[in-house]
Amino acid sequence: MKTHKRKNEDERLVRALQHGDIFAFNELFHKYSQKIYNFSIKHIKREEDVKDIIQDIFIIIWNKRKEIDATQSFNAYLFTITLNAIRKYFRSKNTKNKMVHKWLEEIESYSNITEQTIAYNEIAKMADELIEKLPPKRRMVFILSRKDGLNNEEISRILNIKRKTVENHLNMALRYLRENLLKQSFLIILFFVLFY
Repeated sequence: MKTHKRKNEDERLVRALQHGDIFAFNELFHKYSQKIYNFSIKHIKREEDVKDIIQDIFIIIWNKRKEIDATQSFNAYLFTITLNAIRKYFRSKNTKNKMVHKWLEEIESYSNITEQTIAYNEIAKMADELIEKLPPKRRMVFILSRKDGLNNEEISRILNIKRKTVENHLNMALRYLRENLLKQSFLIILFFVLFY
């Protein structure tokens, strides 16, 4: 669910991180911390707790930097760490919220998988299926924007449509995805927030 450009950039950063490059670590932090924050604050509410979760996630990344396989998806690695961090938070609060317990059950089903790419790829497949249901032109605009990383002007030129039309397609695609994600599991929502 990522562009080659994003994958190559992450691989470069991870390789530098493995050698203790603090600048690469900071770059990964700035690239992903806001996405984790945006998701977590909707469900955890307490900003201090969300910041603690983000800090814990990136401490793990720093401490285990030499164990990260740069040739594999950093998204998959981060996805798994984030799941575990959220699970740890909810368990520590011992909440009686039924929705939280439902999320915990979903997270638990993935937490024991040693190869994090399995979980990531399964969720990615679910996301792909949702995107495939978009009308053809809208799907193409979405893919060029989110997967290929093109801006609206570039998409406009490639598809020979107005920039405003591109914007309309993206807005409708995102609205459709948001509406349908409400019916999906916690895991696929987390996936979209972190990686789109």
